[in-house]
Amino acid sequence: MEKFKKKPILVFAAVFLALYVIIYVIPGVTVALKFSYVAEYGNLEVSDEVASYFVRNERVYFSKVSGEENRYISEGVLVRRGTKVMEVSKGEDSSPERKFRDIRENIGNAGIFTDSFEADEEGIVTFFSDGREAEFTPEKIEKKSFNDLKRLDSDEPVELARKDVSSDDPVFKIVDRSAWYFVNYIPKNHKGRYKVGTKYSAVIDATHDIRATLTSMKEEGSKIKLVFKSDYFFKDLTTIRMAKIKIITAKANGLLIYNTSLATKDGKTGVYVKQNSGKYKFTPVQVIATDGEKSVIAKSFFYDEKGNICYTVKTYDDILKKG
Repeated sequence: MEKFKKKPILVFAAVFLALYVIIYVIPGVTVALKFSYVAEYGNLEVSDEVASYFVRNERVYFSKVSGEENRYISEGVLVRRGTKVMEVSKGEDSSPERKFRDIRENIGNAGIFTDSFEADEEGIVTFFSDGREAEFTPEKIEKKSFNDLKRLDSDEPVELARKDVSSDDPVFKIVDRSAWYFVNYIPKNHKGRYKVGTKYSAVIDATHDIRATLTSMKEEGSKIKLVFKSDYFFKDLTTIRMAKIKIITAKANGLLIYNTSLATKDGKTGVYVKQNSGKYKFTPVQVIATDGEKSVIAKSFFYDEKGNICYTVKTYDDILKKG
């Protein structure tokens, strides 16, 4: 009697096991046995999206007098040299505010002390400062390490605009918009994507599209340190210190293949293409761009370094997945 009671349980277990094999095991085996794929037309973008640190030419202005301020220029406005940014109606002398102490101590003599409140140079007016303006300058950028730059991530800018001003307090800042810099670090195996002197497209925080020129590249520890220079303006230029920036090193259209398909024969790079006979034949290719996993190659034909025409992969050719 017990054998009959156990039989439905065994049947259920067998059915469950069969379903598991059908749903999970067989598709996996099918994929594993898929040795080739069809070459199709597409596009490829090669990029690095990494934390980047901003360095600018900027000067903080400090008031020589105490009193009530009256600002003439708004935040983010580009002014010429000699433009009067604000004025302070002289009042009773008062001690510098405590919240600006770090800015005063960090900037020191690098600041401009004024009672005319005129811009000493052309630039963008901002009423924010983080006190790092003298420490992080384009002249010092090469000597700054990753640990130095990482400190910028934790600094929040302090608002300088207020009603009452004390002598020796910061009141505004002028930022040079004609040239500013950002620094980032990439893996060593991506070094080949970059060349000093080349101008690249970049996107800041997935919002601001800019162009920037690579001015220096050097190894630092296990990474490559890149320094870029730009003159593009965007809304947060005067206050931002750290952002995610995507640097686009290549964009290409053509036939897409897997890098595992690439092979070398007689000094030439190529892939194996299935013939009408069912056999695979080595076919030379010209790689236009690669992201390390996939590559864009020339379609139908290309010219080699000697100017000879080379017939290559065509759309919908069957490519061996592992060359």
